[in-house]
Formats: sequence, C-alpha cells, structure tokens
Amino acid sequence: MRCGERMKVRVLPTMCMSHRLCERIAPKVFKVDQFGFSWAIIEEDLPKELHTGAREAVYRCPAKALLVDDG
Repeated sequence: MRCGERMKVRVLPTMCMSHRLCERIAPKVFKVDQFGFSWAIIEEDLPKELHTGAREAVYRCPAKALLVDDG
C-alpha cells in the first residue's frame, strides 16, 4: 500500500462479520450500527491524519470487509 495524499475507505457490507475491530482502531473513520455492522463515516477523501488508523483497520479486519482506495 502506498501512502498518497488521497485516500477513501469502503466497507463491504456482505463481508462484515460484526467484529467491531475497525471502530476500536479508527473510531473517526468507522462506526458500527445498532445491528453490529460497520460503515465508513467519511465517504470522501480522508484527512491525512486519519490515514494510518484507516490502513491499520483495513489490514486487521478479520473478515477482510474493508477496502482502501489510494486513487
């Protein structure tokens, strides 16, 4: 993964298994709803200061339900 200026994250809802790890790692990027499923709080480009946490959440997601787009 490269560390560019632009970054977006996505959650694949059909893959999410409600582990809540993303929210614990990057609470300013991901939230978990009342049913236990994750969603991205920021759907546009993330501020640079949130990139590291977002990448860690994507890497550590046990269900591989998170994606990062450096485009």
